[in-house]
Amino acid sequence: MRSKGFNAYTKYKILQHALKGNNVSQTCELFGISRTTFYNWKNAYEKHGMAGLDNRERRKPKMPNKVSKDIEQEILSYVTKYPADGPKRIYYELISQGFDIGETGIYNVLKRYNLTRKAQRIEYSMDEKSHINIKKRDKKDMSIFSNAKDSYPGYLVIQRIDFIGTFEGIGRIYQYSFYDTVSRWGEVKIYNKKQDIDIWHYFERKLIYLLETFSLNIENLVTEKEREFLPYFVKGNKYKEILEDFNINHIFISPEYIDILDGMREFNEFLMMEFYNKIPLNDKLDSFVKVEAAINDFIRKYNFHSIIPNGPKAGKTPAEVVLERAIENGADLDTLPLWLLALINYSK
Repeated sequence: MRSKGFNAYTKYKILQHALKGNNVSQTCELFGISRTTFYNWKNAYEKHGMAGLDNRERRKPKMPNKVSKDIEQEILSYVTKYPADGPKRIYYELISQGFDIGETGIYNVLKRYNLTRKAQRIEYSMDEKSHINIKKRDKKDMSIFSNAKDSYPGYLVIQRIDFIGTFEGIGRIYQYSFYDTVSRWGEVKIYNKKQDIDIWHYFERKLIYLLETFSLNIENLVTEKEREFLPYFVKGNKYKEILEDFNINHIFISPEYIDILDGMREFNEFLMMEFYNKIPLNDKLDSFVKVEAAINDFIRKYNFHSIIPNGPKAGKTPAEVVLERAIENGADLDTLPLWLLALINYSK
């Protein structure tokens, strides 16, 4: 039986013939088509009219989750190193390395190699015959950061998440910190539940506001890459939107780049010694809400009163360095918010 070669008008006449004669089988036999073809035409006509009877060119199915060989190799290499991690964790890691892939695509690769179960991945990792030669990646070119300390506020900013500890009567404290390497301006947001960490919401609500207030911009944003907290930096689309909207160059770096991360680590050590270690000694800090208010006040005093001890900006406060840059960028200090003007005047 033939079903090809009929145009839309001919198909329509065949349908009419069957309806008038009230005999589908006879019509199909007369025109050399199957009953299946007839009812396909009938359904198409009822749904779309004459347009449904047009001969449509078959298109190749789209495969949005198709994974290239190179990315497939990266997935298998990652499984070899970290067999306990599932598709979601692998997704976060590859996204942080700049790969364009979805979680479904990763799952499909694991399924193809029978690696969807943790036990299968562990066995694969232990089997030397199945190992893939993992090529060591060239270390990121950090030359653009070599003179960061001698540059200007916003040139190099570092962010990270830490688990500070568990405090009696307060609970756990997780900290997101943001540190400008030139001005040494720091910002902190604390959370008492890991699942509540939403750094890009805070980044947009607080940090972008400060940047716009001081007429500043971030050129290079470095995220210290810790496996435990990596998902909080890459999940969702908000971080991509912010980076694109504000033209921020963002990279992840591993903790071994000590020289670049020195300033941030000194800042966090300062917070531990001067604030967090003193919480148990302060009876007034008996709830997370009070600790949150106290750390916010502590950070304000740090930014507006602490003196930079060394380097090109020695003798100045972080706020003074930021204000100098703001003036260079043409910011009108008279238009600054009243609360900020009050802090500036108070610090003089």
